[in-house]
Amino acid sequence: MELTNIKGDTYYIKGGTNTGIYLYNNNEGLGIDPGLCGLRPKKIMEVLEEKNIKLRYIINTHEHNDHYGACNEFKEKYKDLNILSSEYSKLYMENPELFSKYIIGGKSNKFIDGKLKSKSLEPVKVDVVINEGKINLDKIELDVMSFKGHTPGSIGIMTKDKVLFAGDLLISPEVLRKYDFLFTFDIEEQIKSLEKIKNIDFDYLVLGHGKNVISKEESYELIEKNRQALEKYINEVRKNLYPPIGLENLLKNIIINNQLRYNYKEYYFYKTSLVSVISYLEDLNEIDYLQSEGELLYYTQKK
Repeated sequence: MELTNIKGDTYYIKGGTNTGIYLYNNNEGLGIDPGLCGLRPKKIMEVLEEKNIKLRYIINTHEHNDHYGACNEFKEKYKDLNILSSEYSKLYMENPELFSKYIIGGKSNKFIDGKLKSKSLEPVKVDVVINEGKINLDKIELDVMSFKGHTPGSIGIMTKDKVLFAGDLLISPEVLRKYDFLFTFDIEEQIKSLEKIKNIDFDYLVLGHGKNVISKEESYELIEKNRQALEKYINEVRKNLYPPIGLENLLKNIIINNQLRYNYKEYYFYKTSLVSVISYLEDLNEIDYLQSEGELLYYTQKK
């Protein structure tokens, strides 16, 4: 594990979740998305100690614990550390049990808690809420962008070196090859956020999960691949809504037709994304539903 320079004072540490590091002149620094708790934060702190770097701030791009889960371990190490997030992310970070309840759609159970809670057990207190626009941390200006879609609280952070940390707005090619049914909360907002990247003046972009930092030019192709992944399943749902079909059978068809691998957690992730697609098509007035023998069946209104 090493601190890799991207440009100027902006660095990152590769991992399952990539962690951004911005260095101040006094060897203090800002972290972005520390990742899961456990072994990784310990290794990151070892790297920082070797270079005599002390973290003053951590910014979390969104409310999934594979991005924020290690915050408490950093807080134990750096007592005056400030943790920042969006208002919506703060709600989930300070009440982590809400995520499994949201995924399940009710009271959680051991089947999904066993997959989620082992990753991050404790609530994370957010010290400062940040909104879209420019923020100043110790006289260093950063740009905060609202990147809603993957989650309602998703944000991007751009340093003065024009390096953009985009969280999970863009999914890397290697991840898309394995999981192209994207875990998405709001399809319409996701599409808007993908288009938004095109108009941001950045030089390099760091993905939440990906092997390589990408350039502005390379981002256009990846934006298109992510958009195509969304459209693939939107169109597949459209085709499956005649004759009328229930949600569980619709999901079953999608899993089988696309040979999607799944466990208990991933099944509910797919189901969450499917509901997002249904809501998107309803917003477009393309679908309706009917009640039949104890089921809700969705069907297309367009022939």
